[in-house]
Amino acid sequence: MGLLRDLRRGHRGERADKVMTRHHRMGVLASVTFAFLAVASSETPARAVTDVPSVPGWLGITISDVGEDLASRLATTFGPAAGIGVVVVDVLRGGPAERASLKRGDVIVQVDAQPIWDVRQLQRTIRAQPIDQRVMVTVLRDASRVTLPVTIGPMPLEARAQLAGERFGFLVRGAEDQEQRRIPAEPTGRIFVAFVDADSPAARAGLRPQDVILKANDQPIGTMEDFEQAMRSAGRAVSLQIERRGTPQPLIVNVALPTR
Repeated sequence: MGLLRDLRRGHRGERADKVMTRHHRMGVLASVTFAFLAVASSETPARAVTDVPSVPGWLGITISDVGEDLASRLATTFGPAAGIGVVVVDVLRGGPAERASLKRGDVIVQVDAQPIWDVRQLQRTIRAQPIDQRVMVTVLRDASRVTLPVTIGPMPLEARAQLAGERFGFLVRGAEDQEQRRIPAEPTGRIFVAFVDADSPAARAGLRPQDVILKANDQPIGTMEDFEQAMRSAGRAVSLQIERRGTPQPLIVNVALPTR
């Protein structure tokens, strides 16, 4: 258990000491909020849309890159080539990863024959897999190298909706989720902006946390499914009609991805 304990301690220290990049911040927040395979991507936003199938593959884990301290511990145990991979921070109950016996503290280093270098690569690899496809996931666990068969599941609707907004730099949640998080109650049937990255098209357009999304490109938004569908068809720009506290009339926020 010594290595597992070190992995967890190293992860906490890395998160506390490291100044996160935009995409790492998005990935950590998305993972903790929705408890699914982290969705941040450093690919260009336009490519992210075309790379992801209509229902992306999903493992049901929260993940983090291996930091320097963690890499050093891994190299001591497994050899100098072991300082890469992705740390499993948590495993969603009932998800594909739990059914396959992945555990917190595992370090994913390979999917089938493909080495896994970081969070972004694992995201791309898993999202692209067909639903119900079985893949062989190799992890470093304590002092052992373990290979587990994992059957890819479909990414839940909430995660797909969040993925749709992430490419513009924001995350959303429903009114029911607000109540679960002890945020002041709001009418159901509303989609809220949960997070806006400071260095993103959404932030530059003026979108703010707690804004209520009423429409996206003139399509009424009342459910996470409405939002996911509207954002998937939005292309490189989206016009959001929002409701904001303290503002008597709805506002229009036009969010566009930068030109290449």
